[in-house]
Amino acid sequence: MLQIQLLDCTLRDGGFCNDWRFGKAHLEGIFQGLAQSGVDVIEVGFLDARYPFDNDRSITPDTEGIKKIYGSLERGPATVVGMIDYGTCPLKGIASREHSPLDGIRVIFKKPQRMEALQFCAALKALGYLVFVQPVSVTDYSDEELYDLALHVNDLSPHAVSVVDTYGLLHEEELMHYFDIWHRTLDVHISLGYHAHNNLSLAYSNCISVLKKAASLHSSRTLILDASLAGMGKSAGNAPLELLALYLNRYEKKNYDIGTILSLIDRHIAPFYTVPSWGYSTFYFLAAATECHPNYVAYLKEHHFDSAAIYRLLRRIPKEKRLAFDRAYIEALYGKKRKENYETLPL
Repeated sequence: MLQIQLLDCTLRDGGFCNDWRFGKAHLEGIFQGLAQSGVDVIEVGFLDARYPFDNDRSITPDTEGIKKIYGSLERGPATVVGMIDYGTCPLKGIASREHSPLDGIRVIFKKPQRMEALQFCAALKALGYLVFVQPVSVTDYSDEELYDLALHVNDLSPHAVSVVDTYGLLHEEELMHYFDIWHRTLDVHISLGYHAHNNLSLAYSNCISVLKKAASLHSSRTLILDASLAGMGKSAGNAPLELLALYLNRYEKKNYDIGTILSLIDRHIAPFYTVPSWGYSTFYFLAAATECHPNYVAYLKEHHFDSAAIYRLLRRIPKEKRLAFDRAYIEALYGKKRKENYETLPL
């Protein structure tokens, strides 16, 4: 029977909206409220040695920083995890699981780093952690590369792997294709997750599609759905936690406390939304619609291209150049003086 878990990533992904500076009271309140709500997995922030410890921020240099902020708080049955962007936090900053408030660590990595990152994941597993393998931007992989990565992941035997739609590019059909590759190739004991971004306003509906697909397979695999309070997150944000919790309560016999989740939004998230910093916008739509890094959109807007011209220009960038921003490339190819040359290109 399919097992379903809801993972909240507000304190980590939401930190892109406020430089991870929630403030100590908000950090504690969000953590404790999520634990009370019944959320299955709480992601408490980034482990990143480039940042000094700050009691007010959800990005810490090591597990000791995590312990200082959350170590004394009541967590209930929730699994508590942190995230490492591979290469930003050495093993010397990671205490063994028995001396850490973390149950697991999620590791994100770009495609060229994948083999080194899996070795790092193996070292974290040896320290006793539940390891979550998170390949950034699944759309950057060919099918063959994904199959090959899945075989190496099977050798590692981590706790979970996720379909990570970093730039919010996936429609349902494409998402099902990637989900199917992972599902058919990964060992059944490895949990399968989905991390959405809302650039095309599809994060919630795509989560439901993944859920229905997983249920139709009659698998015993655990499905982990990422979400955040009010959808707070990088770019256009994530799947809203309150929407998924409501759906799972209604249709999957879950019992998440919606009232507690709504109180968290009022008390701890609304103060950061006085000037909208996440949610649907044409800026992120342009990036997703053309499958390009958002910095390309930002560069062209700085040079006063309108949205239609940006759409035309970005569609002409070769696919291999789209998801890794190359400032020299865009400057050379579409410099300010060449704006007029592209305004008549077909949409």
